[in-house]
Amino acid sequence: METKILTTAYTNLLKNATHTYGKQHAAIAQNVANMNTDNYKRINTDFSKELQSAVDNSSARTSHEKHIAHANWSGSSNSNGLDNPEGSVDLAREMTDLSVNQIRFEFVTRALARHYSGISSAIVGRNR
Repeated sequence: METKILTTAYTNLLKNATHTYGKQHAAIAQNVANMNTDNYKRINTDFSKELQSAVDNSSARTSHEKHIAHANWSGSSNSNGLDNPEGSVDLAREMTDLSVNQIRFEFVTRALARHYSGISSAIVGRNR
């Protein structure tokens, strides 16, 4: 029987999250870089549907009453009233989205590092 300890539903979910947050960061950076470009239309930086699809396709489920049932994966602040109907870039909105995205990215990468550290400790046989 083959055990896949490095590729689990949990690690796949975290990897998909890092990929999605990376794409979101690139879109925000492109918006900021082009904020003074004439006729530039803001790129939507809400990748929550993509990440929610990864969560739905994952076999990771809550198994304990203290587990968080649903997380808000959205990294966009679309509901903050800063939407500009012309599609132009609002620097305050982009910086807010960037801050939220950075926090979420760091959380996910730390969770992934903690998971792999636990596997490494188990292999070595000592507590780090």
